[in-house]
Amino acid sequence: MLDETTMINDHSTGENEQAGYTEEELLQNGMICSITQRVMIISPMPERVKSLLVALSSECFDVFSLHDFQKSMLQSLQPELLVFDAIPLVNAATGHTLQAGAELLESADMHAVPVLILLDQKSYDSRDTFALGAAELLVWPAKPEQAVKQINRMLTNRPAIVPKAVDQDIRTFKDITVDLKKMTVDRGGQRVELTKTEYDLLLHFMSSDGSVLSRESLLDTVWGLHFYGGSNLVDAHIKSLRKKLKDSAVSPKYIVTVRGAGYRIAEIRE
Repeated sequence: MLDETTMINDHSTGENEQAGYTEEELLQNGMICSITQRVMIISPMPERVKSLLVALSSECFDVFSLHDFQKSMLQSLQPELLVFDAIPLVNAATGHTLQAGAELLESADMHAVPVLILLDQKSYDSRDTFALGAAELLVWPAKPEQAVKQINRMLTNRPAIVPKAVDQDIRTFKDITVDLKKMTVDRGGQRVELTKTEYDLLLHFMSSDGSVLSRESLLDTVWGLHFYGGSNLVDAHIKSLRKKLKDSAVSPKYIVTVRGAGYRIAEIRE
């Protein structure tokens, strides 16, 4: 996302070049940035953090502003630091904003990216009730200069560590963990005993991109192209799988029924 400050800086640079300044002269005079660092700001209300965005831009940070956190952005944008605006939202579907930010904190920890959480005073006072890991906190609104100073300190003190490697033999979804080598399934830390077909069904759902999977496609993938059983066989195995996972067809946590079409894996927030 290109912010207003970035565009203003680009315009100013263009005017300076027209006036006859060389890039070396601009660098020496501090008029353009020689080194930049990337900061990703996640806020459902960008206006709340506009002053911080402007302050960071003027301090030679490349700033990306997002309404919602997306794990893919960590790998594609590779920020040096995340700023998470945890303002509590009324009627938020996922509960308290800090609870909804659990995935953000987990992903940041995996990629060794430090996190600064912006809190209102009430949330700050009750911060011990949330699992915030190594994230640093700042009561917001505050002077943007204070936030910039804290961000600079966090980046200076950031340990030179290698991001945690993702175990290629482990698959996870919500509180379900599948060990591909051992062919075991755990739910909430408890072992779930599945048949080979139930295991294959679960793994197929977890490996999908959330698309609806028809009964016919599940038959082809799990049972094989040469299997001639009816589609009700799929329903029976999914019913058994749900029972073992303590899932509900009415209020599903893991596998959702799409009437007239098939099944799909539930979304993270479902």
